[in-house]
Amino acid sequence: METPCINICSLDPVDGLCDGCYRTIEEIMAWSGYSSQQRRRIMDDLPQRSAARDTMSGEETVCA
Repeated sequence: METPCINICSLDPVDGLCDGCYRTIEEIMAWSGYSSQQRRRIMDDLPQRSAARDTMSGEETVCA
């Protein structure tokens, strides 16, 4: 099963997202019960969540 988990499991108290994978606790807990389509939809949204957090913190990360 595909997962965005990178074993950095800590929830941000401000936005409620995991610092490692950017999922909510609800998404993490339900992950194995989601269909492939549901998991793909969430995974497709994760880069935007990461970018939004970077914008909120005043940082912009550029990946090569």
